[in-house]
Amino acid sequence: DSEAPAPVAQPVRPMGSRRQIARQAARALNPEAEVLDLPKGAPYGAVLVDKDACTLCLSCVSLCPSGALGDNPDLPQLRFQEDACLQCGLCANVCPEDAITLAPRLDLTEAALSQRVLNEEEPFACVECGSLFGVKSTVEKITDKLRSHSMFADEAKLRMIQMCDDCRINAQYHSTNNPMTGNERPRPRTTDDYLSKRRDH
Repeated sequence: DSEAPAPVAQPVRPMGSRRQIARQAARALNPEAEVLDLPKGAPYGAVLVDKDACTLCLSCVSLCPSGALGDNPDLPQLRFQEDACLQCGLCANVCPEDAITLAPRLDLTEAALSQRVLNEEEPFACVECGSLFGVKSTVEKITDKLRSHSMFADEAKLRMIQMCDDCRINAQYHSTNNPMTGNERPRPRTTDDYLSKRRDH
């Protein structure tokens, strides 16, 4: 009786979703490779962000169908998980700054399975209450652009741009020359008012 020959390679048992199985097969076929370049239109790949153009408006996050793009509720951050990306192109199409490009590829490393930060900036602190909101560079840029505008000639109105939503509403409500305020409300009419005009009373 002769012994059976040793297996040529370790067998791979495909388990998981289709994307996970494709990833396992690619790793088995290319044990030394870390990233495989794929042709344009492939359903696997990365999202590349031009940090100089990106304003962290997060439009891309709200439209991403697979959840590959995400944000951080506590900080202005754009996060990305590569193994979830479908390369559908919605993020690139919706980006108002044209800061997103797609890179078709298959990342076989463990880095593709976790979120990484594509872009982040310092948050802006409200000048009234100090709570963090928005992106510091964006708020400062908007403030500088509107400084020469006639509607923002008053420093108090320019200061409202640097306030969070709650403080801005409060400041608008209590400001002078508020466009939302109307004339003084008329005094409600009472029974005495009606009776005073009657001749028989």
